Amino acid sequence: MTRALVFAGSSFVGKHLCKLLREKNVDVITTARRPADARTIACDLTCRADVAAAIEQTHPDWIIQCGAATASSAPRDHYAVHVTGALNVLKAAHEFASAASILFFGSAAEYGVVPPEDLPVPETYPCHPTSFFGASKLAQTQLAQAAAATHGQRITIVRPFNIIGPGLPDHYFAAALAKRLLKQNAALEAGLTTDRTFEVHNPHATRDFIDVQDVSSAVYFILDQPPPEPGQAALFNIATGVETSILEVARHLGTQAGNLTPQPAGQADSRADIVRSSGDPVALTDSGWEAVIPWRASLNSLWQEALRAIPALDRVA
Repeated sequence: MTRALVFAGSSFVGKHLCKLLREKNVDVITTARRPADARTIACDLTCRADVAAAIEQTHPDWIIQCGAATASSAPRDHYAVHVTGALNVLKAAHEFASAASILFFGSAAEYGVVPPEDLPVPETYPCHPTSFFGASKLAQTQLAQAAAATHGQRITIVRPFNIIGPGLPDHYFAAALAKRLLKQNAALEAGLTTDRTFEVHNPHATRDFIDVQDVSSAVYFILDQPPPEPGQAALFNIATGVETSILEVARHLGTQAGNLTPQPAGQADSRADIVRSSGDPVALTDSGWEAVIPWRASLNSLWQEALRAIPALDRVA
């Protein structure tokens, strides 16, 4: 049986990925900074000793680094997790699991601002990140590529675009909007307001939304193939190649919330000031993988989870 060590296995992507791996009969071991159960290894990615102990104890065939500082706006946090964390994983894997396949989660933010005529962006496109998050993820990618070349490690980097679906954290647009609309809907039902509109900033910005289950299936598809040759680092976009506007997402969630209507509200600051984004997944699709879950279905699942998670009284608060 293949053994996978998944760092940050309780994260948004980690939970879905671990579920799929177990369904595929993979022996999955997870880590977390604050484990919720005895089966999870306590591990801080920024602590070299923690990471080394996790890899030395488990002797994994696959090492998957899902951890990311997505909730923080502090560059120090981004570099601590993405760069120091990557160094710790690479060094420990070289010492204790030299034959393991290692997969890092990069980000579409590594590309930075891409002119519309160059979309959807392929993996070969030059990276010019415009955020500390993107810059730190690119540094992670470059470290992984250097480790592959220097130590002969088998490494893959995936660059998911905008991941959505059930379990999406509240600091992402779709999850935050769903909760806002739930409260507005409850206030309407309680007679506390008659306003059936809601503001949406950056309405014409586009993103390439991809379901978290499709991301998980892509990762398993990659790992289940013959690994990269020692010394090589493979790179894959995980994307649909389709742009969807923020306004389209808002309209769909507004419909789910009882036909609430979005009102464009102009521009607002964003983490990277990227207006349009989509990725070309040709390296994956040419190998036989494709995304199968439409973004509307992902939003429906997100909405249903939000309905179950928030009691009616809390929605009005």
